[in-house]
Amino acid sequence: MRRAHTRLGMLLLAVAIAVGSVGCTKRPSEEELAKLDQATAAAEAAERKLADLRSERMALEQQLEAKKGELGQHEAEVQDLKQKMQERGTK
Repeated sequence: MRRAHTRLGMLLLAVAIAVGSVGCTKRPSEEELAKLDQATAAAEAAERKLADLRSERMALEQQLEAKKGELGQHEAEVQDLKQKMQERGTK
């Protein structure tokens, strides 16, 4: 009986030491919190910049498509004028 009591005591002591050594982590310092705030602000600024650049890209792609349409119209006009000039030259 005495051995069981001693083993139980040693087991409880080992568990207490293990729990005590793990414990809770310390709270973050003011410096760590400041760095986290800076990182968060930088990430938010980068996300805003990305959204702005995506918006600008979409606007530029729309302008490009409009210019391509205009180019197609002008090329058609040039072909039409060339054809008319050939017809006048053969008459």
